Amino acid sequence: MKSGLRLAIGLSVTLCTVAIASIRWLDPEPAVYEAATSVLTQDAPTITVASSPSTCGATDANLEGVSSNLVAAFRTANAPGVSFGNVATLLSRFGVADSAQLAALDAAGIAPPRPVLRISRVGFSPDNTEALLCLRGIYGSMLVHLKKISGAWRVVHKVDREVAATAT
Repeated sequence: MKSGLRLAIGLSVTLCTVAIASIRWLDPEPAVYEAATSVLTQDAPTITVASSPSTCGATDANLEGVSSNLVAAFRTANAPGVSFGNVATLLSRFGVADSAQLAALDAAGIAPPRPVLRISRVGFSPDNTEALLCLRGIYGSMLVHLKKISGAWRVVHKVDREVAATAT
């Protein structure tokens, strides 16, 4: 192989790697989803996940240890009319459903074939070192507070919520 072609291929591979890394860096939400759902690996084959904006009824008053800035960012990220999050990165561990399709099943009165874990959009602290999201399933809801520690997202606190699965 000619050296010019090798150089071109090497540069192409490097540029593709940088592009993929940049996309992951620019959108930290999938990494937070991975960390927040890591405790569910035992049940993963039987669960379907879907993005579904929700605040789980979060207010500053009921989230000890979570800053009001983070709660405000979380509420904004899950305000009515926001787009769905990208849960496709969870496909290697869970079934992934399209939220619009699930809504159509709900409207038709048809239950999904397996339990659905609905994952909210993520609220991030101003410095992107803390995150807050809501996980909703058939047995209730949970707010998950994460911190970025040594470059990786870690769950630091979970708050079970007694809120109906359809609550905002």
